[in-house]
Amino acid sequence: MVKFAVIDIGSNSVRLVVYESLKRAPYVIFNEKILCGLGRGLFETGVMQQDAIEAAIESLKRFHLMLEKMDVEKYKVVATSAVREAKNGSEFIKRVKSECHLTVDVISGEQEARLSGQGVLCALPRAKGIMGDLGGGSLELALLSDGDVKEKSSFAIGPLKYQSIDGQTISSPTQDIEKAIESLDWKKLHKSENFYAVGGSWRALAKIHIMEKGYVLNNVHHYTIERDDALEFTERLSKMHYVELARFQGYISTRRLKILPLAAYILNQLIYKLKSKRLVISGYGLREGLLFEHMAPDVRIQDPLIEACRDIAENTGRFSEHGKRLQKWINPLFFDEGFEEKRLRLAASMLSDVGWRGHPEYRAEKVLYEILHGRLLGITHRGAAFIGLTLYICYGGNSGFKETAKVESLLKPSDIQYANKVGLALRLAQRISGGTEKGLKSAHLEIMADKMCLIIRQKDAAIINEVVMKRFAKLAKEFDLREDIQIV
Repeated sequence: MVKFAVIDIGSNSVRLVVYESLKRAPYVIFNEKILCGLGRGLFETGVMQQDAIEAAIESLKRFHLMLEKMDVEKYKVVATSAVREAKNGSEFIKRVKSECHLTVDVISGEQEARLSGQGVLCALPRAKGIMGDLGGGSLELALLSDGDVKEKSSFAIGPLKYQSIDGQTISSPTQDIEKAIESLDWKKLHKSENFYAVGGSWRALAKIHIMEKGYVLNNVHHYTIERDDALEFTERLSKMHYVELARFQGYISTRRLKILPLAAYILNQLIYKLKSKRLVISGYGLREGLLFEHMAPDVRIQDPLIEACRDIAENTGRFSEHGKRLQKWINPLFFDEGFEEKRLRLAASMLSDVGWRGHPEYRAEKVLYEILHGRLLGITHRGAAFIGLTLYICYGGNSGFKETAKVESLLKPSDIQYANKVGLALRLAQRISGGTEKGLKSAHLEIMADKMCLIIRQKDAAIINEVVMKRFAKLAKEFDLREDIQIV
């Protein structure tokens, strides 16, 4: 597989991310961030500070060496707001070329908005609303609709603009925010939609909200906060002094904590003035936008959840292509489901064999943990919880006990019931099939009036044993149907 890497030279940090491939849902195999602060003092002096430049140059030398060591030939180096705005930006680019042997593409604000929007769509193809990416020195906004970035805007609004070189607040972004939002002639057409927040400062805010609420997952990607809660939370943090925020040291870097009140204020104003329905945190942005842009056109249109499941099945399952056959086999039981339910059921079917290497006593717990805390794309926390609970049941676990309390807190009662049905259906299918297509052809399911029928071919009647009968009886009971085994 051909690796792909992005070096992102931002106002706060310089980061290298290496992806294993240009497939639809590739794994990150290396990720390193160095806080250089190229945007520090830029709006006071007009130039990047010398110590920040030297820190960036040393980091980029290391990154170039790492690319060589990892045999990464396909990569992209981009610089954003700080280098774009600084009077000594071109001089810095020349030094990077001569000393680090890297060619830097200084992207415009609109390009940055487009790439950040594409990054959100890379993970959430059906995202609909306004994307905001807050960097150290700029704010990018983009309209996401129909799987594309429709509108793009960039503003010189970032926490570093309103801080002095020594980190003290020197002005307020109030007027700049109002002017920026008023300039969006497309905002009136898109009220009451989601606001997708991109950027380290806004992810840090989400971490604090997760801690305050005692939320069951620490994954900020696709963490969702409803409008009223988001407004109250961001307003409260915008008024906090650094001393109050210091209790979060250890979870959030000191540099990040110093700019959080400004970041919270900017987010508060955007949610309020854009009349956003809810806040959705995205762990994907500009770098993933570049990754997405370099994928082949036929790869970009693939479903990231299904492709991620396929990769996991190929790497960890015994029968990687068995998932679709399993879904088809249990289809007669789920004739009235919607698009998203069918999609999640396919994902669960594809992953139903990934825990086979685990100890039989702990397979259910292992699979549940890995799904709940993994990084499946194209899925909400609720969707991940559903797949996790489904596979937990598939491996012999039961819902409604303390072992599943955490995951069930993310689900509705109807989700839990549906997970039980799918999990038990997959559990029966796996026992009958032995993981083979021939095994599945030995029998099929039908629902007739108030009965669930398991119909077995005469020549394969021996496939039925006590274990199969127990699993089938439990499945029929879950559907509130009488079980009926027929040999034909």
